[in-house]
Amino acid sequence: MNTQEKVSASPEIEHLRAVEKQLKEYILNNYDINNDGIALKFTHTFRTKLVSDEICLNLNLSDRQIYLAGIIALFHDFARFEQFKTYNSFNDMATFDHGDKAVEMLFDNNQIKDFVKDLTDEEYLIVKLAIKNHNKLNLEDGLTKTQKLFCKIIRDADKVDIFRIIAFDPRCDGVKIGYLKQEDLDNFYNNKLFKKKEEHNFYDLALINISYLFDLNFDCSCTILQTEKYVKMYMYSLLLWANFKVDEDLIACFEYADKYIASRVNKQ
Repeated sequence: MNTQEKVSASPEIEHLRAVEKQLKEYILNNYDINNDGIALKFTHTFRTKLVSDEICLNLNLSDRQIYLAGIIALFHDFARFEQFKTYNSFNDMATFDHGDKAVEMLFDNNQIKDFVKDLTDEEYLIVKLAIKNHNKLNLEDGLTKTQKLFCKIIRDADKVDIFRIIAFDPRCDGVKIGYLKQEDLDNFYNNKLFKKKEEHNFYDLALINISYLFDLNFDCSCTILQTEKYVKMYMYSLLLWANFKVDEDLIACFEYADKYIASRVNKQ
């Protein structure tokens, strides 16, 4: 199915394109797109929206749901631009939680209505909750079934595009080599997310990124990863970057990741 053809007919999707254009203009007018960090998040924002579209179409969601998920994707990293402009860093632990900050900017300061004016109160709440929860280790308690759906869509779309980013740039500069800990390997093979630390080494960073797989909610997200070969490309990027012999146990983690992705794809 041609995604672009499917999403071109609806007036709601046309409106989404107008919001997307307005957001692009806002970013270009307020931030330096020639800065590598700003450019990275600019591309990530709009590619995450494309992944969100693909997930929604796979789930056979309505045009209104695609529209709502698209709004969430477009604004999920809204605070990243201000974060990098102010601190020259995307480190939430050293600066601010970018999900919480986006909620403050968009909803506490009512900036969301500069871009989107046609949502119901319930839909605004869904957007707010999805943005707030997109970067947390776990979803907050008390969400409704519908709120959880949109939270899960953006969490998947975000992670899929993060895999695209690291597939071409493992982002290891300045990271110490370190070593693999058995406890971390045990958690990995139990399909657990790797908890971020104040400082992480080469192996910590790899397990943080690979373990994002275990938080993917939809099998179709794994299909995208398999089709684009992002996880395998990430492994090759790491191996090319490293000027030391990489622990064979990490290679085994990538092999396990490939099998995990295949098992999710084959379930569909």
